[in-house]
Amino acid sequence: MIELIWGILNLALVLVLIIFSAKKAVEIRKKVGLSVAILFSFFALSFITRPGNEQKDKKFEFENSETEKQSSSRNTYLSKTTLEDDLFSKIELYVICDGENARSALIPRTGYSFGTEWSTEYITINKTEQKNTFEYQAGGTRKWILLGIDIYSEYKEFSGISKFKPSL
Repeated sequence: MIELIWGILNLALVLVLIIFSAKKAVEIRKKVGLSVAILFSFFALSFITRPGNEQKDKKFEFENSETEKQSSSRNTYLSKTTLEDDLFSKIELYVICDGENARSALIPRTGYSFGTEWSTEYITINKTEQKNTFEYQAGGTRKWILLGIDIYSEYKEFSGISKFKPSL
């Protein structure tokens, strides 16, 4: 719920900034000239940033000698585990496995995320003694952003046990 309020606050501040800069640009144009008004508008609107495409979900590859030997004789499939399920967004752990061993994993964040950004720091997958189960530990940072400026960083850790089961 707080993410929704944060997103509405971000949107409101962007609209206020646009309205303020438009009014001030008109005043500056009347007093000084058009070129200074255009320069002021570009400067004022430079605070509005859109999310960069460089922030992609980081995929973690696991090297295992057993996996390399058996990879040709086994099918691989995707196992999905929900780590956090909020009202408007979801953080999930996707593990590509070959039936017994994890080959790779990633943690994407889906849903409404206006004003926040998720970045995965680490993922650890360990096979347990029970068949088709694994123990996971993962951590990452959620950044709270206001008008493109990082205001607060929140570190989160997840751990638990899940099954190697295909997601549908």
